[in-house]
Amino acid sequence: MIYSYAILNYATVSQQKVNLIAKLVRGKSVKKSLDILGFTPNKSAWLLNKLITSAYNNYKHNVGWDLTDNNLLVSIDVGKWLTLKRARFTSRARVYTYYKHRSFVKVSLYA
Repeated sequence: MIYSYAILNYATVSQQKVNLIAKLVRGKSVKKSLDILGFTPNKSAWLLNKLITSAYNNYKHNVGWDLTDNNLLVSIDVGKWLTLKRARFTSRARVYTYYKHRSFVKVSLYA
């Protein structure tokens, strides 16, 4: 089995938000998944669109085959990455903390 992949580390979107969009395109062909992501108004969709395109170009460059998009299946792994702790200063010398979540995404294409 021949496959190619692309990885995005430190994505500035939380794992839950990316996973919602990843469920739409898991197991579909490259062309169908790019069509779905193109009409999804979400930052996660834009990130996944770039990743799938990058994985497809990696496949064409490394393997040297220009297969039709219908033969390539998309597999997406989403996981939790770093969580940055931030502070917001308010009146009366109070400090409120909030968290900025990061995630990683790995897109694999299988022939």
